[in-house]
Amino acid sequence: GLPVVGSPSDLSDFEGARAGQAEMGIQALGYEFNRTEGLTAFCFNRSTGACARIKTDQGRYADVTMLAYDEC
Repeated sequence: GLPVVGSPSDLSDFEGARAGQAEMGIQALGYEFNRTEGLTAFCFNRSTGACARIKTDQGRYADVTMLAYDEC
C-alpha cells in the first residue's frame, strides 16, 4: 500500500530539496536507499513497508513519488 500523504512515511515534502541535505533526513525517517537507475533512486522503509522513487535533477530531488512496497 501507499502511505497517506502527509504521514510520517510520506516523502513528498522532500521534492525540490537539495539531494545531499535531504538524504540524511530521509534516512532519519527509517528509509534505506535500495537501488538506483541512472538519476533515479528507490528508497524502502522496512518498518512501514513504504517505498519511494526519487528522481534527481541538477542536485535536487525533482520528483518524489510514493510507490507500492513491491516496487522497491
